[in-house]
Order: sequence, then structure tokens, then C-alpha cells
Amino acid sequence: MLINNENRTIMKRLFKFLKPYFRKISVVFVCIIASAGINLLLPLLSKQIMDNGLLVKNFDIVVRFSLLTLTIVLIEQAIGLLETKYFSYVNAVFQYSLQKMAFKHLQRLKLQYFNNTNFSEIMSNVGIDVGNISRICDKGTFIVISQIFRIIGGLFGLLIIDWKLTLVVLFVIPIRCFTVKIMAKKRKAMINKFIEYNSDFASWYGDAISGIKEIKLWGIDRIKTGEFIKKQRSIVKMNIKMSFLDKFNECTETLLFQGINCALYVLGAYIAFRNGLTIGGVFAFLTYSTYVLGPISAILNIGYNFTNIIPSAKRFIEFLDMETELQADNKNLIRLDGKEVCGNIKFQEVSFSYKNGEKILNKINLNINSGEKIAIIGANGSGKSTLINLVLRFYKPQEGKILIDGINIDNIKLRDYRSMISVVSQDLYLFNTTIEDNISAGLKLDDSAINKAAIKSGAYDFIKDMPLKYKSKVGRNGSKLSGGQRQKVAMARAFARKSKILILDEATSNYDIESEAYVNQMLTTDFKDSTVLVISHKPDILKMVNKIWVMDSGKINEFENYNDFESNYVQYKDFLYKEKSVI
Repeated sequence: MLINNENRTIMKRLFKFLKPYFRKISVVFVCIIASAGINLLLPLLSKQIMDNGLLVKNFDIVVRFSLLTLTIVLIEQAIGLLETKYFSYVNAVFQYSLQKMAFKHLQRLKLQYFNNTNFSEIMSNVGIDVGNISRICDKGTFIVISQIFRIIGGLFGLLIIDWKLTLVVLFVIPIRCFTVKIMAKKRKAMINKFIEYNSDFASWYGDAISGIKEIKLWGIDRIKTGEFIKKQRSIVKMNIKMSFLDKFNECTETLLFQGINCALYVLGAYIAFRNGLTIGGVFAFLTYSTYVLGPISAILNIGYNFTNIIPSAKRFIEFLDMETELQADNKNLIRLDGKEVCGNIKFQEVSFSYKNGEKILNKINLNINSGEKIAIIGANGSGKSTLINLVLRFYKPQEGKILIDGINIDNIKLRDYRSMISVVSQDLYLFNTTIEDNISAGLKLDDSAINKAAIKSGAYDFIKDMPLKYKSKVGRNGSKLSGGQRQKVAMARAFARKSKILILDEATSNYDIESEAYVNQMLTTDFKDSTVLVISHKPDILKMVNKIWVMDSGKINEFENYNDFESNYVQYKDFLYKEKSVI
């Protein structure tokens, strides 16, 4: 396989991934080279046993060289154990490091990536790519790279025995080179198609599993099964083609080498019968020829085998190079202590759009003073969630800027910034762990703090009746809890953080009337000093906030209080009572 500029760049990146393991890889190479060197002695010892021992019936020579052979093999096996110790470490840890690298990068990627890619596609792509890239640390790769020393030793042994027969052995190299080059090119095209088919299937599969409820409700399981068969058919056909090509490559290698061996037997016998070589010399020559032909074939097959690695490495590197939320100049970012933040938020000429020309927000100018409670309402697609995502820095304004306490939020270290904000959204997520872990969410909280947060959110009302209390597991995304219980645990998680800014996105939609009234009252008591943004269409909440923002056609109409909103905004009932028109 020709190494073009693109492949050369990819290989450089791969070697950077391997850099932390170079010392251990060096030990593996030394062991392999030492083992190869020792093996070079074995044919010469066999020659002595054959020619000077067995053929002349010299028992002393047979015993002496047999014991020497055993000693050398013992040394070679001891070296093999040391080699395995270091190789197994590199092989296992390298794959782990790639998985870790991918996982850390996933957590830093922008939200848009996850909007366009489902979990199944992510898992499939990362799994395939890491598996293929890890093959660079296969034992076969280490051995192949080190085999150049074995080839040199083998050629030296061949030349010592007979230089004419050596030319016959070398004749195979250009032929094998030509066949490998052709098949490597074909396999690369197949691998690219295979990766494409797998990525498409993984995306479809994740979409199907996510929509399993709809598949059952609408009875479209047969349609989905047909789609499954169609998509898998392409993958199966490509697998068969690649397997056949692999076997064809193996067959051409076997036939070529067997042909050379056949020629060597005939020519070796001819020379031996004319007293040009001893019988032991012929067998030693045949052994040395395998030392040359085997490694040469393996080295030539690197290009063929790397057709798996290069496409996966290219996609993996493109994935790692995707833009993340974290800025490159982290050193110049401002560090803020959440306890020292006042919570004043200002929008200056903020505009945002998902598509060119269609602005969801158009030159928004607004001020939120510390401690103010703001309600945000509007129809579907009016930009409420977009506004919140801009505040949370999931999206970045295309025009204008957002300030907190007079500081551009883009200039604040992201981890510090988000630690100032607690969020409870309508599409909340609970991890498959205990209630206690879900409430603390990585914070080191004592039992008292967790209990207080649960009481404030109303979660304690059902937690106290559970057998394991806070140690109870909630299941995947809270599957063991009801909708209202899930929301209360999520609310407790937000309360436990004690952030200066609180964002509630339809956070009490599954609350009963009594619990909702209790939480609403807390906004003016326990959170009187916190800046609160509430997305809700419920009048009970709207009556308790300081300002109401109505989002419409990229603009925001601001009302000082509920009375002002009710008396001036003619269409407010559409937002309050028609739930289908509200996010």
C-alpha cells in the first residue's frame, strides 16, 4: 500500500497515541529481536546433528548439540515470557487509552453533535474504530516490524550455504509485492464501504430502538424488520467479499511459497546429488528460506492488513478533531467562585439561528437583575429552549454577547461557569444509580444536605417509604420511579447544588397541585436571593415572578408583572391554556 501524504499524517497521529508506551514497546522489540537471533542458531545446530552426528553415527555429537539446542530453547522461552509481560500490557492499555480518549472527548463535544447522532451510532463507530486501530499493537505487528533483523540473518545463512539458491528465494519478492498491492487497494475500498454501511445501520438501529413504543403502537414491526434485513444484507455481502479476498490473498501466498519450496527441494537435491551440498545443508537452507520468505510476506502484508486500520484511524482522528465546548486558550479564561457571583445577566444584541436567514432570536437586549424571577413563555419554536441553551453555553450567539456580572460568559472557564447554574428540565435524565448519587451529582454532600434538598423538592415524601431510602436505585433514567418522582429527584439535585442561578424548564409539570404550590412558594423564600428563569405557562407561577417574557418571532416582549401581562397582552390565553402550543 502506497503511503500518501494523508496516510502519512494519520500514521504520525497514531504514533503520537503510542508515544507513552515507547519504552515498553522497546523492551518488546528487544525481546523479539533476541528471540529471532537465537532462532537463527537452531538450523546450524540441526545441521551439525544431521551431518556430524546422525549420518556418521557420532553419538557424542548428537547428545552435545541436542543439549545445546535445549538450552537455547529454554533461554528463548524465558525471553518470550518477558516479551509477553510487556506486550500484553501495551496491547490492553493502548485500547483502554483510546476508549478513554473517545469518552472524554464525547463529554466535551458540542450539543449539536448529539442532536444529529444517536447513542447506537456513537457506540458502533467508536467500537469499530478503536478495535481496528488497536490492531497496530497486535503481537503480529510487533513481530513483523522486528522481522527485518530475521531477514538479514536468514539471508546471511542462505548466502553461506549457496548463493545460487538464494537468488531463487529472492525471486518471490517482486511477485508477492505486486499481488499484495492489487489486493490491498481492493480491500481498502471494501473497508470504506463496510464502515459506511455499519455507520448507517447503527444510526437506523438506534432510531428504531428509541422509537420502540411507536413501533408497537402502530404495528410497523414487519416494516422495521424488512428495513433491518435490507440494511444488514449490504453488511453481510461486504463481509463475505472481504473474507473471500482475505482467503484469496492467503491462497496466492501459499501457492507462491509452495512453488518456491518445490523448486528449492528439486534444485537442492540436484546440487546435493552432485556433492555440492550436504543433506544437512539442504535442510538448513530450507529452514533459512522460511526465515526470509515468512517475514517478507508478513512485511508486505502490513499494507494489506493496514487497510482496516487507516480508514478507522482517519474517522477516529476526525472525531477527535471535532470542535468542542472548551476553548483552546484555557489559560486566559477567567476563574470565578460561584459563591461570589451576584447573578446579574445581560443580553446585548444577541442573535441566533439554526439555519441561515431564519433567526430564532433577533438582536435581543435584556437585563436580569440579581435575585429576579423571570418567567419565559411562548409558542412552539419561539426560542424559549434556545434562549436557555445560550445561557447554559450549549450554543453560542452568532451575534452579540451574554454577560454575567458584566463579564462575557465565553471568557469564563466553562466548568466554573456551569457550577453557578442549577437546571431542572422537562426532558431530565437520571443515572442508573442510587437516589443519593443522583441528588449529589458528583458533589461531596453529607446526608443532612441531601435530606434537606429532598425535603425542599418534595422527594422525601416517597423516599421515606422506600425500603432502602436514599440507597434505592432508580433504574435507567429513573425507570423505577413515576414521572412525578423523577422530577422531584431532579429538583432535589438542583436544590442541593445551591447555585446562584436556577433554571426551571416546565420543572413541575408532573407535580401534584399541593407539591407544586409548595415549590412555587419556595422560589420567593428559600431562593429569594437567587436569579431564577422559569419556562412555564401556569398562571400560579406567573403570578409569583418579577417579570414575564413572551417570545414571539425572534423578539421578546417584556412585562413587569402578571397584571401588566394580563391587561396588555391580548393573546396570553393562547400561551396559558393551550398546552399544545407551549413547549
